[in-house]
Amino acid sequence: MAWLPIAATAAQLLGEHATDAAQQTMLAMDETHQLMLQAQEMQHQEVLDDRSEVFNEAVQDRSERMRERGLIDDLNMADRKMDDKITKEWIGLIHGQ
Repeated sequence: MAWLPIAATAAQLLGEHATDAAQQTMLAMDETHQLMLQAQEMQHQEVLDDRSEVFNEAVQDRSERMRERGLIDDLNMADRKMDDKITKEWIGLIHGQ
């Protein structure tokens, strides 16, 4: 019967060791999960950065086209004004003014 306290102590140590091992396993699993989430977040951020870059380029291209369109409109308006002036002078010449 002298072996009962030794067996109880051994069982208690085994139980504590099993609990520690289970806790370490759970911590390792949680850490792995956190690392996977961080990697996933980084991938999503890369996709967002790429989309943002494409969007910014599209906005810049559109702005450039609008600027060019504005210049063309200004040139067309100057041409119309010149045509109107020439037409008025021509009409004036026809009417003898």
